[in-house]
Amino acid sequence: MFVVEPSGNLDHEIKMFLGLLKGDCTGGKILTPDEEYEVLKPGSPPRPLKEGEKIGAEFVFSGTYDNWVKVLNKELDPIQGLMAGKFKLVGNMAKVMRATKAAQELVNSTTVIEGAEFY
Repeated sequence: MFVVEPSGNLDHEIKMFLGLLKGDCTGGKILTPDEEYEVLKPGSPPRPLKEGEKIGAEFVFSGTYDNWVKVLNKELDPIQGLMAGKFKLVGNMAKVMRATKAAQELVNSTTVIEGAEFY
């Protein structure tokens, strides 16, 4: 789960889910303001996206809109931002640190979206 917190020109929270299983994307979704998610307990099996069910996320990576813009403009590395306290992580930090390259690529993949506009 990626959470963009209000700051700068953004006055509302944006929650984005990206499902991954063994290197494959299992689905993605931008949550509506009233949709909730839950953080899965360590070792829980992945939960596929199903209509009407609460989304289950193993990790939640969150930060302010201004810091997300820096990541998207490649001015801030997401892992360095996490270590500097510009982002927060809920989930197994040790697992993320064992796969920093994968975590960086996951966040950096958002930088290749054509036509992206900022608030």
